Amino acid sequence: MAITKLMNIKQGRRGGSKHLNNSIRYIMNPKKTNDGELIGGNSGFTPQEVYQVMMDTKLDWDKLEGRQGYHFVISFQPGEVNEEMAYQVIKEFCEEYLGDDFDYVFSIHNDQKHMHGHIVFNSVNRMSGYKYRYENGDWEKYIQPITNKICEKYGLPPLEFDAETRKGKSYAQWQADKKGAPTWKKIIRADIDYIISISGNEEEFISNMEKIGYQIRKGDSQKHGAYFSFRAMEQKRGWRSYNLGSGYHYEEILSRIRREKFVYKNPRSPRIRFYKMKRINTHQAVTQFQKKRIRKIYFVSVQYHNIKNPYAVDYREVRKSLLHIDQLWENINYLKQFQINSYAELLDREAKIKEQEKALKNQIYNKDFLQDNEAYIRYKKLKEMLSEVPESDDSFEKILDELEELEQDFPDAILDGSEKVEQMEKKLQSIRDEKRIIRQIKKEEEEDKLFYTAAWGQPTEHTYQNSKKKEVQTQWAKTK
Repeated sequence: MAITKLMNIKQGRRGGSKHLNNSIRYIMNPKKTNDGELIGGNSGFTPQEVYQVMMDTKLDWDKLEGRQGYHFVISFQPGEVNEEMAYQVIKEFCEEYLGDDFDYVFSIHNDQKHMHGHIVFNSVNRMSGYKYRYENGDWEKYIQPITNKICEKYGLPPLEFDAETRKGKSYAQWQADKKGAPTWKKIIRADIDYIISISGNEEEFISNMEKIGYQIRKGDSQKHGAYFSFRAMEQKRGWRSYNLGSGYHYEEILSRIRREKFVYKNPRSPRIRFYKMKRINTHQAVTQFQKKRIRKIYFVSVQYHNIKNPYAVDYREVRKSLLHIDQLWENINYLKQFQINSYAELLDREAKIKEQEKALKNQIYNKDFLQDNEAYIRYKKLKEMLSEVPESDDSFEKILDELEELEQDFPDAILDGSEKVEQMEKKLQSIRDEKRIIRQIKKEEEEDKLFYTAAWGQPTEHTYQNSKKKEVQTQWAKTK
């Protein structure tokens, strides 16, 4: 078996512990864990309970800020273990390594060809209040002996661990990679790939990287040897080359500089003997409100980068624009999907989904607060009685009538079981995604002043169109 990821769970951009909550819900997904049978830990039985226990520990020690938790993934080779053995291995690892010091939850996911286990544990030690800290050498000193002992006990090969993956990544970075979204790591790697192809030696490589806006520093690590540190102007900290993955270590970069050269090949047009085109009507009307974002993509793409002299391109703006374009496309697709044609309709949609979110939360989370409710306790007891009493019994109808009367007081999520709750959780997540996109669109509206006002202070379509026409003409003239 092998640990494939060691991830730290950071705070969200606006603070809080949403990443911790999301990771707990992810590893406890009933569809991946035999409807919850392959879940264990010392912090509770539901995602809400586990999350609350971890937050209570943070609150007790007044350590709500900073890293929120850690996420380990332990994988097994296909056919190496069954579900029961995998569960026992992860369970014993948690008991030995984390014990009673940290709140944790673990699970076995069997939704892929290879069995793999997830462990999420709190960043705060519930006994001492100190924060968990992983340092270089901890693997060999503390974790490796535990895993070797467990592997030997169950007749498994020793745990192999690739130093490349030991460093791990943040939960947000992992999510971005999973969704295929652009990240700084991907952008830096792409820039390095291009500069390698046009550089003849190390000095040229460093010089060319500096020309496109990077600060380059050479260093020497006792563990990794020589390395480059790359920091774009927009970043607070640099990326060391050995953290960028295979092919980007210091020696590998120098080797690639010697081997890889940029060659432009003129593409050959294919020989076509006969082709009959069919008329397909794919035209869809685009409203003025939606056109604003499409126009914005054009200006983001062209305004800064369509320059005859490639050395005059501001590559810092290029990198920012790549992320911005990805966001704008997401916004456009959202507006088209829900046929939102104006800012007023966007606000109406926002108000509508907020009401839906509130209703869903009430249905999902009310169950946690009903555990001590007398009516709910009576309801569960009647459900058990109904399953034991035959329909021919005189008391069956009486129990059923009382049960139906009580059901009117409880949300659907409680009555329909975990499957209904899971559907609501998915709906809730989609609403959160919608709210994020709506916030982006509203921010664009405010920053770019897309609404133009007439003398009386109210936006008018005629005023907007005239102003936008002048803006387009001005921008077009600049690009020529």
